[in-house]
Amino acid sequence: METPQQGPEGDAPSEVEPEALVVATAPRPTTPEEVSQVLERFVREVVPPIFDADNTMDVRGLDLARVTAHPLAGDLLGIDIDLTGVEVTFDATVEEAPPLPELPEFGTEVARVDARVAEVRVRGLPVRIQGAEVEASITAAGVHVDWAEDDRGQLALALRQGTAGGEAATVFPVDTLLVDISARQREVVDALVSIVTESGESQGIHLSDVDLELTQAGPRGVHLHASGKVRRGFLRASLLFTTEAQLGDDLKLQFINPRLTSRNPLIGLLLLAVRSQIREELKDPIDLRDLQLDPLKLVDAQFEVGERLRLRLQYD
Repeated sequence: METPQQGPEGDAPSEVEPEALVVATAPRPTTPEEVSQVLERFVREVVPPIFDADNTMDVRGLDLARVTAHPLAGDLLGIDIDLTGVEVTFDATVEEAPPLPELPEFGTEVARVDARVAEVRVRGLPVRIQGAEVEASITAAGVHVDWAEDDRGQLALALRQGTAGGEAATVFPVDTLLVDISARQREVVDALVSIVTESGESQGIHLSDVDLELTQAGPRGVHLHASGKVRRGFLRASLLFTTEAQLGDDLKLQFINPRLTSRNPLIGLLLLAVRSQIREELKDPIDLRDLQLDPLKLVDAQFEVGERLRLRLQYD
């Protein structure tokens, strides 16, 4: 994909509607302290009602978020968003898609200026997700956003407009993105088991004694061992699933020797067809490069497996 070329500052092609997120009322902030206040108020006061309307999850603690803007090179700013203490829980029984968030509509643009933001880092040390304490850090560098004001007196963070192939296009807001997430394996397993169990119950499937264990299998591999008891109506069975996953230098994830077994002889016979289907589904490697954020491409993926699980993704 061709990266859009940015037009002159303050010059937006009329063919493209401005993509702007209203964050406050005008005028725009001019000092790091004012930037911090505007963005912190947005995260604490405007964002929570958006999540409140989503019946698939419950998000708490955003009112304690801290935003700090600090000078970098020259007049460029770095912005740190600290979400430590935020708690997120999911409702696996809800099947309907959540409603689209209702955000203030940006009016007719009357002013625009470079926000002079070079880097944005969002971190939670930790945040709690489904009961698991997760240490997360997301760093975006090479940020391209403007402050824009409209005829309604609103202030927004706006994406820039440029050209690609001679056509008007929106400039992607960042050049690079680094995601780094870690948590205790036991807590991650407990969270996953909770979600799977609740989801199964909503479909009439009772799961018990569910356990999942991940162990390192080489520098870029992991061995998975999952077990549990399943009951649906009069049917009961103990199941065991094992496989090994290896990540190649080409960022393709290959599953090796997936096996699904049961101690129940009758269930074992019934699983013959299922085992064949699982092997067929997993025979082709999964290309993690498909997890792209166009135009950014996933260029590196690393994971560590032990008492703590860690995942690191780099996009350029």
